Amino acid sequence: MHMEPLVIKGMPIGQGRPKIIISLMHAEAADACATAKRGRQAGVDCFEWRGDFCRNVHDIPNMIEDACLVADCLPHNPLLFTFRSVDQGGQMDLPVDAYVALNEALIETGCIDMVDIETWIGDAAVSDLIAHAHAHGVATVVSYHNFAGTPQTDWMVSLLTHIADLGADIPKIAVMARTAADTLRLLAATEEVARVHTDKPLLTMAMGTQGSISRLSGELFGSALTFCALEASSAPGQVDVARARLIMDAFHDVLA
Repeated sequence: MHMEPLVIKGMPIGQGRPKIIISLMHAEAADACATAKRGRQAGVDCFEWRGDFCRNVHDIPNMIEDACLVADCLPHNPLLFTFRSVDQGGQMDLPVDAYVALNEALIETGCIDMVDIETWIGDAAVSDLIAHAHAHGVATVVSYHNFAGTPQTDWMVSLLTHIADLGADIPKIAVMARTAADTLRLLAATEEVARVHTDKPLLTMAMGTQGSISRLSGELFGSALTFCALEASSAPGQVDVARARLIMDAFHDVLA
């Protein structure tokens, strides 16, 4: 398994232990900055700013201002912008054209380092947004979430490979684990894609308590980022930052 790290602000995503990311889920940019400060002090590596929580989400000029405020709080940490749709685990929905326009505007600010693009908008729109992001020096996380269960391993392998082939810098898949066997399928899919199909960093997880091990063992299986909880969890089964760091650092020492 060889992974080519994605280096953002000097941080190699895909090298060493998985990088810890937390979600900033606030209506106001000032509150997001306050949480970001606490996250930096706790040792968080990367930050996801969740547009679907933002008061100004329907006002693009103000969202642009907010993006730059949040970015100013994080001069040394990669910043991912995400508008998460409802069936993908988010707070609200936008029509495809509005979703694309919002993401394009945030990409053009120069304030964000990465943008999350949801697969449901279709391959053509995904490809266009990837190209727009790359033209502005922004990395792309292309994501799929399934809160109902865990698909078959081959299906997940095919999806992750397809996302990589579309040009995503970080293919992402999150599924719901009801059993340990579900988690094993997610880990098997991650390992196969990382070993056979791409050298890009992956972001995969089995959500729920049964899947928590998938959030901690990415260094072995090929997932280069892991979402953790600082104060509020953004998805089921997240481990708190301090505990995740302790476990992943110990795991890294064992693998070294």
